[in-house]
Amino acid sequence: MADAKYDIYFRGEVLPEKDPQQVKQAIGRLFKANDEKLAALFSGQLNTIKKSVDKATASKYQQAFKKAGAKAIITLAKATEQPPEKSVAGDWGVLPVGSDLLKPEERQQQTPVNIDISGIKMQSPFAEPESVEKPAASVPSTDHITVAAVGEDMNPNRPAPAKEPDLDLSQLSVAAAGTQLVEKKPQDIPPAPNTDHIKLV
Repeated sequence: MADAKYDIYFRGEVLPEKDPQQVKQAIGRLFKANDEKLAALFSGQLNTIKKSVDKATASKYQQAFKKAGAKAIITLAKATEQPPEKSVAGDWGVLPVGSDLLKPEERQQQTPVNIDISGIKMQSPFAEPESVEKPAASVPSTDHITVAAVGEDMNPNRPAPAKEPDLDLSQLSVAAAGTQLVEKKPQDIPPAPNTDHIKLV
């Protein structure tokens, strides 16, 4: 089985954080290209650099583009000669990993989200749960509390007791036990009603 062959293309893609003007100058030196050829290389159109080369040569070109700050497109060489734009998607392969067939404007821009995961800890479901130490209870300050002596009045500022009234009890006497203190009055008993006119049937 014959060794695989690869095609090399370039559409003017500059690697992230690289200065486009410096990349153009580096590519111009690499291919000894004039301004017209440089404009064509960086037009965004797919340009053929080399066709049907071996893996080592394809990797060499890719590294040269990377060193210059650009990205080359490496694909498996097709069995028939057709313009790259008309190739069937199934005939394309990418080598090495990291090559990209999308133009910079075709990529979906992702806004990075800054999420704090410092408090997250991965743990096996079979691991023993960690013991959680409860914080020690704070002891209240008792410096302002003193202990009184036994028998000491705990409320020395209480108001003075009310003065007892001066009553004259010389005219009062105590009756003997069993003495009737209240004179009994005869009770009025109402007369019985006349029931002669009442008959039982």
